[in-house]
Amino acid sequence: MTRQVEAHHYCGHLNEDMRQCLIYDRPDADARLIGLEYIVTEELFLTLPDTEKPMWHSHEYEVKSGVLFLPGVPGPVERKDLEKVAKTYGKTIHFWQVDRGDELPLGLPQVMMALTRDGQLYPSLAKDVESRYSVSFEKERANRAYMEGPTHGIHPKANAAGIGLKTVLREIECKPSVQSESVPRVFV
Repeated sequence: MTRQVEAHHYCGHLNEDMRQCLIYDRPDADARLIGLEYIVTEELFLTLPDTEKPMWHSHEYEVKSGVLFLPGVPGPVERKDLEKVAKTYGKTIHFWQVDRGDELPLGLPQVMMALTRDGQLYPSLAKDVESRYSVSFEKERANRAYMEGPTHGIHPKANAAGIGLKTVLREIECKPSVQSESVPRVFV
């Protein structure tokens, strides 16, 4: 894992099996919208084609390690929701690569992975976040030790199946359909 960003998720529940989240680089009024994440239950994840599964990451480690937290939410309420999140999978797409210093959302959107094991989080980022939010990842790890991940374990194809993924752009010829010689254009 070569790049890491602080990500603030603002989520809505589409239904019991799916949440959809807008991701900002900070919680302030001038925050930049940098991406989105779809979060699904294990049951829904298991219905995905095998070719799709590597683009999804598990949430068990993020939750149980304490690095995923809900600022301002009381501990017992937070833990009740995180018990559910620990069993889910997410697909995250970042449009704005703020960690590169981009002033605008440049380049291709990127599928982003999550932390999945100890030693991946930059110590400087961890220390900064813990200080600003008055949270201890180690204390939260202890508080969440009882939580369980996906019922069937983390799927072997999740988390990029252990390899990196890179979005690439390729040109293709766009021919009009056989039924129509011209392509109607509508500008709104």
